[in-house]
Amino acid sequence: MPRRYLHRAALLALLALALALSAGAGVRAQSSADWTALYRPALLPDFWGDMEAWADAPRYTLDLMLAVNAEEAVIGGQATVRYTNRAPSATLETLVFRLYPNLDSFGGEMTVGRVTVAGQTVTPQLDATRSVLTLPLPRPLGYGESVDVALSFRVRVVAGRERLYAQFSYLDEVLALPNAYPLLSVYEAGAGWWEEVAHPQGDAVFSETGFYDVRLTVPADWQVAASGTTLTERDNGDGTRTLHIAAPLMREFAWFASPRYATLSAEQDGVTVRCHYDPARPQAETNAEMALRVTREAVRTYNRAFGRYPFAELDVVQTPNRAAGIEYPGVFVVASPVWDAGDDFFAFVLAHETAHQWWYSLVGNDPVRTPWMDEALAQFSVALYIRAQEGEAAYQAALESYRREYTRYIEQYPDQVIGLPVSAYPQDAYFFMVYQKGPLFYAALADEYGLEALLGALRDYFAAYRYRIAYPEDILSEFERSLDYGVDALFAEWVGVVPVG
Repeated sequence: MPRRYLHRAALLALLALALALSAGAGVRAQSSADWTALYRPALLPDFWGDMEAWADAPRYTLDLMLAVNAEEAVIGGQATVRYTNRAPSATLETLVFRLYPNLDSFGGEMTVGRVTVAGQTVTPQLDATRSVLTLPLPRPLGYGESVDVALSFRVRVVAGRERLYAQFSYLDEVLALPNAYPLLSVYEAGAGWWEEVAHPQGDAVFSETGFYDVRLTVPADWQVAASGTTLTERDNGDGTRTLHIAAPLMREFAWFASPRYATLSAEQDGVTVRCHYDPARPQAETNAEMALRVTREAVRTYNRAFGRYPFAELDVVQTPNRAAGIEYPGVFVVASPVWDAGDDFFAFVLAHETAHQWWYSLVGNDPVRTPWMDEALAQFSVALYIRAQEGEAAYQAALESYRREYTRYIEQYPDQVIGLPVSAYPQDAYFFMVYQKGPLFYAALADEYGLEALLGALRDYFAAYRYRIAYPEDILSEFERSLDYGVDALFAEWVGVVPVG
């Protein structure tokens, strides 16, 4: 099929249409009497009841229109967000949205046009990094009260531009577009809105679980992989098509697009696993089959070890990123060179990123201040995956490989605890402390209390914090209940001081 690109005149016309979308058109999901019906195809039936339990989570309605040519990609959009104040001790006078594409580490450009709050036009404030957007509320928002916000916006991605991990990019005819919309920040009791802007390494995004009702219009010959499940696709007869996507109970919405992608899919425990890959690359079909097999086995392993993955779909996408792999809710990416190799490291990355669907996506944490909470646990999860595939000796060998790399590092550089913020680690130390020493903390817990007891504690932790945000004191409290109150000594030794309360 020929690859068609929209020329600048068509691009501008599409953007004008997108930015003219009314706020009223953005309340599709919020006004339905049975609002959960829209999202059911994206959740396994056993988890439909979770939606009512989380009915006060943020609800996003996104209308996005992609226009692309060889030099740039532009997304015109309208977002309507229903926010409910869930902080019992706080009356809010502002809301804060994050414009992540404007971070230097993302390298994109996002501008916000007209903004209304409860139907009234407001003038937002933008910080010096242009990534923190503060909206004044026409009246204070008390506990349990809700407000609707409508924002028009435009996102631009320059072809060939790479920043940090190229996680937000347009490279080799592949668009990587995580957080390409205004995303609510997290309100923390006693601290206020989270406004961290430094992102020298690691992950930048801290957000709450929400509901996403997305209509995405793209060039007709571009294939899309995204968080959630595509409900319908419509050919518009003008060289574009529109996808309607539902992504319930997800912490953020990410999507990827290319005219090159082919897709391979299969089911595991009721979950459809889809692998999106470039069929023109070396051993494309063989490596896609490997990606599908390893991801399915990882889903099976983690379902049994931690608790079930609740979503109907998990997408794995080959992209030209520079980080080996990057996780998002319901979707993760693997770097093309890693994918092309089709080796043991490819399997390792697939198992690690699948584990992030449990640790980060379902159980959330602050990845800037407490990266160990998801990264170290994802690394330990890979060892559990290896144990399930190859047995006890292979599990111990995986742990020994972590120990060997960590020991080699501290022979030359200072040791540190694993529970520090990203900014406290020199670049290499971040990797060796969080990714190599971090899983050894869980191995020490297994040595002290037994592996089955540790897995029971992790299941309890997952059940207690699924869809929620966990802090170090939360995992400590859960482990004290599940294992022993003496566990705090191991936390102090490995993690560092954990606040109480």
